[in-house]
Amino acid sequence: MAKKILLIEDDVYLLNIYATKLKEAKFEVVTAESGEVGLELAKKEKPDLILLDILFPGKISGFEVLKSLKADATMMNIPVLLLTNLKDNKTISEGLKLGALGYFTKTDTTPDDIIKSVENFI
Repeated sequence: MAKKILLIEDDVYLLNIYATKLKEAKFEVVTAESGEVGLELAKKEKPDLILLDILFPGKISGFEVLKSLKADATMMNIPVLLLTNLKDNKTISEGLKLGALGYFTKTDTTPDDIIKSVENFI
């Protein structure tokens, strides 16, 4: 059975690229374009791993999504990899402190790099 990845990304172009690459690597992919929808889908779908952007237009940031995931007993053990354009040390350390297992900057990481990391974490 294919491992399920929840991809939470507001940039539709990038969302489609990553989703396509993940599907080509034989993962089941569920997508969300906002933190709110991502949280709902995490509860409903129980993914094996979550790829999470940090900056979203709207009410909640990726960090708030991560905090909610790690505070919920039913989702706290789902591995989360952050995928963002922010690459300052403060942001990276904050993400890891909140429970993310990895941190990738979109400008420095190819979709193939992301696939390899996902495969390593699940």
